[in-house]
Amino acid sequence: MLMTTAIFAGSDAMAKLIGTTMPLLAMLWFRYLFQALTLGALLVKRAVWPLRFAGPMRLQILRAMLLLANSACTFAGLRHLPLPVTTALAMMAPLFTTLLAATLLGEQVRLAQWVAVAAGFAGMLLIVRPGSDGFSWAVCFPIGSAISFACLQVVSSRLSKGGDAFATNFLTALLATLALTCLALADQAALLAQVRLTPWSSWALLLLMATLATSGQITLLEALRRAPLSVLTPFTYTQLVFAALLGWLIFGRVPDSATALGIGVIAASGMATIVARRAPKIAR
Repeated sequence: MLMTTAIFAGSDAMAKLIGTTMPLLAMLWFRYLFQALTLGALLVKRAVWPLRFAGPMRLQILRAMLLLANSACTFAGLRHLPLPVTTALAMMAPLFTTLLAATLLGEQVRLAQWVAVAAGFAGMLLIVRPGSDGFSWAVCFPIGSAISFACLQVVSSRLSKGGDAFATNFLTALLATLALTCLALADQAALLAQVRLTPWSSWALLLLMATLATSGQITLLEALRRAPLSVLTPFTYTQLVFAALLGWLIFGRVPDSATALGIGVIAASGMATIVARRAPKIAR
């Protein structure tokens, strides 16, 4: 799981390095095409027919669209915000998951979980600082990433009960690729004109980014084979450490004291939310 968070932080760093040199649609299309081809090859090697272990197709389609929205928001946020800030705001997903569990799934949410959610929003305000000179509406992108990922977790929990993890991730990538292909064909003239202006160095970084993103999906599946999700989830916050480290090494950016405090508050509140959900209920 630690390897997974480091890989995902590296993938985000590569996406930020590409920046505005490549159309967002092209980045997303190549990223999911690469994942579909890689996981498809692994399924062929395992002699697994994806549709046999897919689960309800409507949920597969919804999962693909949510993951696509998550990636689009993340990539857009990385174009305008520092890497640690984008990662920290996107890490609010467990807080939004708690809200969804209470409102959509009807789960009982403890007082400690609501306190953790409130603390997480306070941490977000420390990072965003609305009304300050450094405030940017681009923070909506990573927040949108967190919301879409929270919805994705709800859908994934349904699919995990009867589907194969490799088959699910392959179908997600395939459906996302098909959707992006339709979008690209609808505006192919403008897209091709922008792609022709993309330097070769950006294509090399894109290949590295897609390789890292797909490798992260595979190492995550390997982690889930060895330990329950409830045990592994708190370790996802180590991605904040790797993001801050890469932000310093590659971009020379160090978070200021308020941003660093906000990042710490979000990480602590997210882990507290997870621990509170795992705590046994006390009979009264």
